[in-house]
Amino acid sequence: MKKILLLLSIFFIGVCKVDAQIEVIADGRLQTIIEQHITYNEIARTVPGYRIRVGVFTGAGSKQKAFDLRDELISNFPNVRSYVFFDEPNFTVKCGDYLTKLDAFSFFNKIKGAYSSATLIRDYINFPVISNDDLVLPEYYEEGDDSETE
Repeated sequence: MKKILLLLSIFFIGVCKVDAQIEVIADGRLQTIIEQHITYNEIARTVPGYRIRVGVFTGAGSKQKAFDLRDELISNFPNVRSYVFFDEPNFTVKCGDYLTKLDAFSFFNKIKGAYSSATLIRDYINFPVISNDDLVLPEYYEEGDDSETE
């Protein structure tokens, strides 16, 4: 009996077509908040991700040491972006812009041998660079192409 009721209910759901309209009634301040959120996200060009902290320097000559380390990273790893951040009183050298921890960990294993103080940290990163190859749309072949049959 339950099977028959189940089949009948499925049948009626399939036969009955429901055409509904939804009207959203909301406070005008909600639209203002949404617009502010969109504007903020257009201005903020960072996303949560991962970086590798290579060194932290404090004291006399710390700025020069940090920039020297950054230049060394750029020469050793030219495809990875390197940064110097100043958070008083420290100069911190970080490299990489990785969306996932797995991506960051693969580079972290490479760099850990040369820089023993390197640590993997969660940070706000710049948008990853897209190569020109990623911007090219692939060409598609359609089986129903008339030029092949002629």
